[in-house]
Amino acid sequence: MKCPFCGSEESTVSETRSTKDGLRRRRTCSSCKNRFTTYERLGSPGLRVLKRDGRREEFDGDKLRRALARVADRRPQLGDEELRRIAGEVEARLAVRGKTVKWSDIVGVAVELLAQIDPLSARRLEANYVDETGAMRLEDAPEAGHASQLDLFDDD
Repeated sequence: MKCPFCGSEESTVSETRSTKDGLRRRRTCSSCKNRFTTYERLGSPGLRVLKRDGRREEFDGDKLRRALARVADRRPQLGDEELRRIAGEVEARLAVRGKTVKWSDIVGVAVELLAQIDPLSARRLEANYVDETGAMRLEDAPEAGHASQLDLFDDD
């Protein structure tokens, strides 16, 4: 670990503590003898999300947590820590499936986990993405040029 004071790469660890996000280490530089703290946390597994339009982007746990917070608005059993735990669990479950997952897989796992804690919030999230038949809405969006809704304006 590089010393922030002198730039030396030699240091010793004098104390290690677990935190909710990872590890906190107190270090002492071998050259200048100054003490500094480092924080270590487990890195993301490099999960990528296949979006509806075909783009791929990095999985963002905070984005998922914000979406969960919107559906869990004013639900006492779903505090910020619980939402962070759910988002982390979603990421962990999906990382096992592979490097790239579909957005609908994220919704499915999130709904499953929310249903165990707060069924109302799970139904709210599901209502945003699932139609009345139980299929993911906009999973395979129809291309332009298809018949309009209810075929009201079909010229045939």
